[in-house]
Amino acid sequence: MQTKRTRPDYGMMLLPSLEAFIPEDHYLRKLNRVLDLSFVHEAVSDKYCQDNGRPSIDPEVIIRLFLLQAIEGISSVRRLLQRVHVDLAYRWFIGYRVDERLPDHSTLSKALDRFGDGVFNELFARSVSQCQQSGLLEGQVLHLDATTIRANLDAGRVNKPDSPDRDARFGHFPGGKRHPGYKQHTLADGKRRVVVGLSVTPANCPEGRETSRLVDEASGRLGHPPAVVCADAAYGSGRNRAELEGCGVRLVSPPHGPKTYTGGKYFTVDVFAYDESRDRFTCPAGHPLKHVYTEKVRGRRIYRAQRRHCRVCPLRSQCTKSECRAVKVSPYHASLVRLRADSQTDSFKQLYRRRAPVIEGVFAEAKQWHGLGRAWRRGLAKMRVQCLLIATVINLKRLGGVSGYSYPWQVCTEAIRNHIWCALKKYYRWYSPWPLALAAAE
Repeated sequence: MQTKRTRPDYGMMLLPSLEAFIPEDHYLRKLNRVLDLSFVHEAVSDKYCQDNGRPSIDPEVIIRLFLLQAIEGISSVRRLLQRVHVDLAYRWFIGYRVDERLPDHSTLSKALDRFGDGVFNELFARSVSQCQQSGLLEGQVLHLDATTIRANLDAGRVNKPDSPDRDARFGHFPGGKRHPGYKQHTLADGKRRVVVGLSVTPANCPEGRETSRLVDEASGRLGHPPAVVCADAAYGSGRNRAELEGCGVRLVSPPHGPKTYTGGKYFTVDVFAYDESRDRFTCPAGHPLKHVYTEKVRGRRIYRAQRRHCRVCPLRSQCTKSECRAVKVSPYHASLVRLRADSQTDSFKQLYRRRAPVIEGVFAEAKQWHGLGRAWRRGLAKMRVQCLLIATVINLKRLGGVSGYSYPWQVCTEAIRNHIWCALKKYYRWYSPWPLALAAAE
């Protein structure tokens, strides 16, 4: 028999507790079990007046709302509050009843300005400590890389002199395009991809500059320096090798190639054998090049051969057209030579193969699920807060065992898919007798 249900009068009903509506295996319950916000009130106590004024929104509620924003990757605070207004699980997570009025969006924005990044940095540090205590990270092999983040700008306003984001800079993004934005430098553990350190810079900042600071920061959190830091070729400089060597850390990164100042027609620097103990080079003909002076501005060291050797050298046509050959190297050339020698070992190659699945998986997870691809707010300080929140959520997911994207093979890694697709297209274009079929499929 067909029936028609009468819509109840919700104003006259006594609803049960929200606990009855949230399943035990809900991902917010899992995150809430491992979330520790006991420090928040003490951390922000100096941001409030304690003896007068209107009652404030609980700082823990504000932090939970920002965590929800990172969990779901919602870029707008207004849209976040709209979701919380209708989602019972979100209300349960922040501790609000169904009939309780939510904070205004301006309250969250002002609280973010008031808090700064101190409380969020402490939240991230505690998540790393919890993962370490739970055995989710070893802290021996860390993987380092950087990813670009587009600034929160409108396309029609970029060329105006009063750009709203004065901290963003133009950088190179995937596809060869240049956009204003930021760059997040991330250090992740190799065991379960726990993020142990990060820094945020404008998009035009070279990646290698943040290496030493990130490793020092991670060493302070872990209580000991890592044994190995794996990174791509952008970090394979002699300076990074020297700085990490001083801390007892091995750098696994493809070394920078030799630079030539002769237009590529003559012998490059790597052809000259360097003797670190005697601080001199030996040319292919067996003649020494001794250190003569150091540049004041760039700090490069100049080594020069003797004229009497170069005049009668049979290899002069391949070496120089001047009276004598000079070699310019950085002050960290000895460390770069050691890095090049280390890059030929089997252990170096095995460690480097593990880099991409770990660190690229972290970036893919953060951009696909948590909104790291674009800045939510304007300014370097607020961009850092966004990165800290997302990194904290990633660590809490590892800690809580949230299914869906807790393990590397469960991450939908866009970068890996793109590499495989490009390889297939190249194969069919060159080797397949039916190249038009692939073009039609595109």
